[in-house]
This record gives sequence, structure tokens and C-alpha cells, in this order.
Amino acid sequence: MKIVNIDGVQCVVLEEGEKIYITTPNKVNQSKIEIKGESEKLDILGNSSIVNAIRGEGMLEKVCISPAILSSEEIIKKCDLWLDMFKQVHDAFKKLVLMDKYREKQVTMELSFPIFPKITDRDDKGRRIRLNLKQYSKTLNEGVTISIDEANEDVYSYLVASALDYYVSQNLKGQQIDMMDFNSILYSNKKHKRGTPVPMLARLGSLTESPKYREIVTKILINHNVGESSEQLIANLRNKISNQQISDRMDSDINNSSVQYKLILETLNPKKLQ
Repeated sequence: MKIVNIDGVQCVVLEEGEKIYITTPNKVNQSKIEIKGESEKLDILGNSSIVNAIRGEGMLEKVCISPAILSSEEIIKKCDLWLDMFKQVHDAFKKLVLMDKYREKQVTMELSFPIFPKITDRDDKGRRIRLNLKQYSKTLNEGVTISIDEANEDVYSYLVASALDYYVSQNLKGQQIDMMDFNSILYSNKKHKRGTPVPMLARLGSLTESPKYREIVTKILINHNVGESSEQLIANLRNKISNQQISDRMDSDINNSSVQYKLILETLNPKKLQ
């Protein structure tokens, strides 16, 4: 850090990682602004109580507004809205992939739980739930997707348990899952012609690699094997959801899923598939 004179003005020059704090006489023990050197630019962090105005070309574009804190009830309502769409799209896709013409074209329904990376310092990494139609490992028809930041793992746990339990209950009835030989992919119990793929599958590798989510997967599969419901597990996870900040990704994905949901149900018209 150094102080230089530029055109008669004293300027503080911050190197990478260096930071200073500034405040006002009446806020010395209450609030301050942090300025940090970052990638040859400056990161500014502070509380609005000390700021009178922000001016300058393009300055407002740099402002990051923290998402509001939502109540657990609001969050659960959003989750259940998405889960309802997930179940209906699942049922519509399932009827499709069991039809002969889709079997012949090797179309499958795939449930997956991918991780999304942190791209910039302003981003959070997290996890998704996706339900799509696939053909030769390529997405043929997008179904529904939801993305949850890593900081909201209690929300993701509830969504994972609910979605996976529905998949298992609908696609593995009467089938015992060999827990010793389980390789992170759950295939449906529907018979298929030789040379064609299993019509429904769930990829759980990203879940089983995490101790927290592996425990949820294991409990659901064991409950299935012994003929017990996982409703208590799901209720417990729902009750653990606390008031918290939720990124815009969740609302964006719910809105996109709603568009896909309407298109899928209008286009496929499940009544014609029965």
C-alpha cells in the first residue's frame, strides 16, 4: 500500500489483497466501508447506513444486492411448487419412454443431481436436480430443473429426498436394490428389449460421493427394500429448513420449469398417452 500524489490529489494505491477501512466521525464504532485490491481493481464492501450516495458512470451496475431473507414457510412453498411440477413431468415422460416408438428410438428419462461450479468470486457453487429426456446421452427434451447454492444445503436435502423417493416409488416397485452392489445408477424395473436402453434411470454419483447426501440416498433405498415409507425422513428434512437467503437461481429455475411444465403437458397431453 502506498500514497501517491496525482494531479495534486492524495491517492491510496492498493496492491492485490491489500485493504483499508474508512468511516465517518459519527460511525467510528458502528460501521465502516472496506476497500480491497482485487485483480487490479477494487472491491468495496459496506453497510448502507454509512453511505450517502453512490455516483459515477457505471457504478450502479457494480452494486451487488444481497437477496432478502425468506422464511422457512416461503422456502418450503417454493420447493413444493417445483416438486409438484417434477412429479407431473416425471409421469408424462414415463408414459412416453414406455411407448414402442420411443423405445425403438432409444429415448430414456434421466434423473440427475449435477454439481455446478463457482465461476467468479461473486458466484456460489451448488447443486442441481434435473429431469430430462435423453437420446444417445444427449438431451432430447428438457424437463424441469432446480439449482440450489451450497449454502442452502438443508433446502437441497429436502428436494433430493422428495424427488428421489418419488422416482424409487414409481419405478422400482417390487424390486430389491442390492446395497452391496449399488453403483450409483438406479435403473427402473421395466423390462426392455435386448439392444435398447433401460427406459428410466437416476444418476446418483454426485450424491453418493458426499457423506451428507449419501446418507439420505441410503435411508431411502433401505426403506424401499424393507417396504417402509420415507415420509418421516422427508418430513424431518422439511422441518430443518430455516429462514435464510436464497439466490435468484431458485426462482429463475422455478419459472423456467413452469414454462417447460406447461409446454410438456400441453404438447404431450398425458390423457392421450393413457
